[in-house]
Amino acid sequence: MCIKVSKKLSITSLNVNGIFKRMSGSRICKLDDDNVKSIMKSDIVAFSETHASNDDILTYDGFKCYVNCRKTKSNRARGGIATFIKKYIVSGVKILDTAMDDMMWLKLCKTFFAFKKDVYICFIYIPPSNSTYTIRTGCDKQLFEKLEQDIEKFSAIGDVLLMGDLNAHINKYDLDYISNELNDNLDDFLPPNYTADAIYKHRNTEIPQTTNSYGKSVIELCIEAQLRILNGRTLGDSKGQLTFFNHNGSSVVDYCICSSDMLPSVVNFTVGDFDPNLSDHRPISINLLSHYIKNQNDELKIPLRNLQWSRAREDIFVNNMKNFDFKNILSELEKIDKLSVTKNDSHNILEENIDDIVKEVSSVLYNAACLGNRDKRISKNKKAKRKIKKPYYDNECENKYRILKAKSRQLCNEPWNKALRLKVLQNKKELNKLVRKKYRQFRHTMLNKLVDSNANNPGEFWKALNAIKKRDNKDPSSNIIQREWFDYFKKLMNMNYTNNFNINNIPKELQSCELLNKEILAEEVVLALRSLKNKKSCGPDGISNEMLKMC
Repeated sequence: MCIKVSKKLSITSLNVNGIFKRMSGSRICKLDDDNVKSIMKSDIVAFSETHASNDDILTYDGFKCYVNCRKTKSNRARGGIATFIKKYIVSGVKILDTAMDDMMWLKLCKTFFAFKKDVYICFIYIPPSNSTYTIRTGCDKQLFEKLEQDIEKFSAIGDVLLMGDLNAHINKYDLDYISNELNDNLDDFLPPNYTADAIYKHRNTEIPQTTNSYGKSVIELCIEAQLRILNGRTLGDSKGQLTFFNHNGSSVVDYCICSSDMLPSVVNFTVGDFDPNLSDHRPISINLLSHYIKNQNDELKIPLRNLQWSRAREDIFVNNMKNFDFKNILSELEKIDKLSVTKNDSHNILEENIDDIVKEVSSVLYNAACLGNRDKRISKNKKAKRKIKKPYYDNECENKYRILKAKSRQLCNEPWNKALRLKVLQNKKELNKLVRKKYRQFRHTMLNKLVDSNANNPGEFWKALNAIKKRDNKDPSSNIIQREWFDYFKKLMNMNYTNNFNINNIPKELQSCELLNKEILAEEVVLALRSLKNKKSCGPDGISNEMLKMC
């Protein structure tokens, strides 16, 4: 049993500006993009403005996903929040409230994470005040009223943490606390339960911005509930980095706000890299002091890697099998044969011995195929290249992407540079145009292969078809924790049916069936092995049909 203790909990929030993107009529999920990996290193990741509907099932390996989609009568989905929680901490997290659109409350259990109090997290997205949806529904007022009520309720029983795109502009000189909190003259005006935290550090912002109506509401909320804005005053973001870039300008609209009592538990707060190909927002992350145990048993057995069978691998497999000494396995088989004849030992001991030999033989077959076929390791001096899953994404696209990435990093260091900001957005547009062009060319090539392929070459037909087919994201089973699968089938397969068994219930013709009682011959096993098909998926033991046929 392998146990690992983690001393901090990382939480990330990003306005993804649509978790799906269109490409030549196809709907592609951004979670499949290699650039999302850096964001998904956090323990809890929340994506706002997902534009996902209730029919969309979002999954990511190692996470359990909870969604709160905006309820609308139109076919076009807008807004919405998707929260991904790592499976080994799901038992310490509880979803509390998803009644309001674009808002999701979570509870982090203090006993699981070793906090002093329970932590109540709210992931929120507030639409711009000038959007048609806000003007038509008045959702901004409803969201602020609901937020104020929930903060008042949860602050009484624990600490509060807010993260998300608030679309609020706040001037750095506008205080989110009462400047003279320690002044005795204010005792008559402050509430009886108001505890001064004496935080005098002003916030910083890279670019001055004027406080808008949302900003005033956020400031009032912070003063009333003793919440503190972490942007621009916390280790990791002392400059107040900008979180949003578009053609109209750049600003800080994504905020992380926490209770004043929670400040000593904050390790740092950071603003991530700007990736214009993913979103026009930058991710924000917070690390909290914690102490929870990662039980590696929850991951169960690590699956064996699939082996691509080839002529070279076949030759190495045959040579390894010829050089292996089977004397120990044969001696164990003879002992089992004697046990089955004498019948002195119990049936359970005999089964255990057979299982051990089967595992040993499976290990010999798998190792014989793997030895001598290890992948070449990348030299430490050479930088590892990005793994691109898309077959149409060639070097031309990669070079465009690297130029865009370099310009984006430069923009994060020079956020006031308007010409550079427009250049980044122009490069993003050119990259997307190039990728769509390559995708159309790739589909055209694959369709021609499908037409040209015939019944004599079915392998090429299915290979071309799998290359162009859409990925099905509607797989609810992948959102189930591995431990849940294991416990369910362990209980199902270990039920005791002996009490209900009665041999009289079996038909008489089957009780003495000579065909079932006949001994299985070696020739029959060989014939069955030769009839197996090639290029089929192997089981959890990693043994493919090609290995069995070569034995």
